[in-house]
Amino acid sequence: MALEKELKYRDADHEAVRANLQSEGARPVGRWFESNMVFDTPGRELKAVGKLLRLRLKGDRAVLTVKVPPGEAESDAVKVFEEHETPVGDFDAMRDCLEALGYRVAFAYEKVREKWLLGDCAICLDTLPFGFFVEVEGEEDRIVACAARLGLEVCKSCTLTYHALNLEVIAEKGLPEQESFVFDSKERARLIEETQT
Repeated sequence: MALEKELKYRDADHEAVRANLQSEGARPVGRWFESNMVFDTPGRELKAVGKLLRLRLKGDRAVLTVKVPPGEAESDAVKVFEEHETPVGDFDAMRDCLEALGYRVAFAYEKVREKWLLGDCAICLDTLPFGFFVEVEGEEDRIVACAARLGLEVCKSCTLTYHALNLEVIAEKGLPEQESFVFDSKERARLIEETQT
């Protein structure tokens, strides 16, 4: 079990952040397309207690993740979850297992993630169907300092999940509520091809 501590930065200029990462000597880890399915009971019992059960396909690797509220380790400054994660050999078989246990896909989401390491922090440049974001993950006292080195503005930081941010954007635009946020088929194909070259 690990504690996930992070801040997200909205409306991020990926080119500027990437240039700052390079000038700061950050190490690139890779860039990939992610497909995510969040599972819950039909009555959304996991969501009601702040838990998340996610099956992710990252490139050609599948990962099962459970996030739970942190108990004593809460923070108002950064988002904190206890995170339990394990590789999965067969994405479709794991989906079948979860559904056999009574879980259903509550929503799905996709993103392109480009990951860098700088000091003790992981920095992710995320492209989602509704915008460009940067996540900075690490120890609480180092996240803000790392973000400042990269030119990220504190006023654009938040602790919301991408699910919550999606719902916020939909509300701002006056669109019908839609929990899933995925790329259209043409854009998905383009992004997958782009991340594989």
